[in-house]
Amino acid sequence: MGRAIAVELGKVVGAGSTLLLLARNKEDLEVTKEIVRDVRPGLAVEVQSLDLGLADKDAFERAVRANYGSADHEVAIVIHNAGTLGQDGRKITDLTDMDEMNAYYRLNLYHVIVLNSVFTSMFPKSRKAYINISSILAKQPLQTWGHYCGAKAARDSVFRVLAAEDTEAVVLNYAPGPLDTPMIENLLADARTVPVVRTMFEDLKKAGGLIKPANSAARLVALLRRRNFKSGDHVDYYEVAEGGGSTGATPTPPPSAVPLQQ
Repeated sequence: MGRAIAVELGKVVGAGSTLLLLARNKEDLEVTKEIVRDVRPGLAVEVQSLDLGLADKDAFERAVRANYGSADHEVAIVIHNAGTLGQDGRKITDLTDMDEMNAYYRLNLYHVIVLNSVFTSMFPKSRKAYINISSILAKQPLQTWGHYCGAKAARDSVFRVLAAEDTEAVVLNYAPGPLDTPMIENLLADARTVPVVRTMFEDLKKAGGLIKPANSAARLVALLRRRNFKSGDHVDYYEVAEGGGSTGATPTPPPSAVPLQQ
C-alpha cells in the first residue's frame, strides 16, 4: 500500500516536489523509488532506511532535514502507512506482557505521534496535511486482534484531536479496504489464526473482495484532491465515489470484508 500511495501521489504532486519514503528495507525503498520515477520522470524521490519501531524524535528530524533541508514548501503532507497486525491467536484477556505491548504500540501508535510533531515543527510555514491509513477495525472489534483494533482506534482518535487543535490543517483517517497483499497469504498460512478469522478471509478471497492497492491509493489521492470531507473524518474506501470524494454514505463492503493495511 505504501508503494501504491507513493506512485499515485507521484503522478499528481506539483513541479519541484520531493517525496521522502521511510521504511526499514532500503532495497525495497530503492525499488519503489525507481517505480515512482518511471511514472513521473524528474520527480525528486528520496529514501531513508529507518526502523519506525525504534526511531525517536532526533532520528526523525535527521531524516527529514537530510532530504528537505531548510527550504520552505507551499504544501507539506505526511502519510502514515506503517503498521503490523500483532495477532497470534491470543484473546485480549491473554495479554499480560507489558514490554510486548510497549513495543507494539511504539511502532503502531507512539511513532506516529512523534513524527507528526517533528513534521509540524519542521514545516512551520507550509499548509499541512496529516493522513492516517486506518481500518474499519478502528471502529469494529475482531476477536484475537486486540492489539490491532486498539492501535487503530487510538490512531483515529489522535488524528481527530489533531484536527481540532489545528483547524488550518487537512487531517484524514482513511480505511483502504481489504487489500490484496501478501499479508493475507501470511495470515492464512499462520497456524495461530483462529478459525473464525481464517474463514472470514478465505471467504473474502474466494468472493473476489480483495482490493488492489493501486485502486485504493488512487481513491485516497482523488479524495485528497477534492477534499469534500471534514478534517478529522474517518473515510472508508467504500465511501469514496469512483471520481474521488466522500459520498457520505455508510460503507457497504462485500460479505466478510475487513479493510486492513499492510
